[in-house]
Amino acid sequence: MCVETNLLLHLRLNNISFYLFVFGATLVQYNMHYLFKTAAVVNSRRLKWSVKNKNIHTILIVFGVVFIVYSLFSFKVKHFIILLVFGAIAFLYSFPFLPFTNKKRIKDFGLLKIITLALLWTLVTVWFPIDEANFSELSFQLIFLRRFIFIFILCLLFDIRDTEVDRKYNIATLSVKLGVKRSYLLCYLLLIMFITLSVIQFIHLHDIIQLIAMLVSAAATGIVIEYSKKNNSDVVYLTGIDGMMFLQALLVIFASVIKNVNHQ
Repeated sequence: MCVETNLLLHLRLNNISFYLFVFGATLVQYNMHYLFKTAAVVNSRRLKWSVKNKNIHTILIVFGVVFIVYSLFSFKVKHFIILLVFGAIAFLYSFPFLPFTNKKRIKDFGLLKIITLALLWTLVTVWFPIDEANFSELSFQLIFLRRFIFIFILCLLFDIRDTEVDRKYNIATLSVKLGVKRSYLLCYLLLIMFITLSVIQFIHLHDIIQLIAMLVSAAATGIVIEYSKKNNSDVVYLTGIDGMMFLQALLVIFASVIKNVNHQ
């Protein structure tokens, strides 16, 4: 998704160290999360796998740390401050160090949980790759807002799946407050906003191939949402819902390749 952002703004890609850092940080955060995770939806194959394979989580965390340490040499001083803030937020999301009586993690605060997660993903994949580049302010704002909405939709779908577990642990997520049906409706309304922003970006940049990529991404997301209503297995959510991030990036990369070929 970091690569996607550069291509959407017609900027050169970052060096390999940058992508190693993002990849390593993702490995560390998510494997730390599942290394200590104890609750999930009923009969979660993912949780059962995590419980039985703590050693694999540990190995992946080590690999992630190696990538992070290696890549840090390419960052400037200001980046360390930013990374410290990002890291602190990611850590407090999963681990109980907040100074409150019953709610010790960011994820224990329903609305704050989804906003924090979506915003962190957006900052890392939109702002961080291009913080020193020259780009159109409107283009950046459109991509930033559209990415936030897209990630918010995916996060909300996971909240919908975890509604009963969150209700059991008194976590007032959007899906707990709104109910499952209204939450799905919100997903579709946000998807319409995503498409609207894509059209506005096309009007601004006149890039029809990238517009098509976004429309295909939106259509695929809508199909996966409908399918997830009938099948909420780990496979559907990990390859389908989470896979929408990967698919969108691939569509943008493919669109950029086509555009470059046509210009030659």
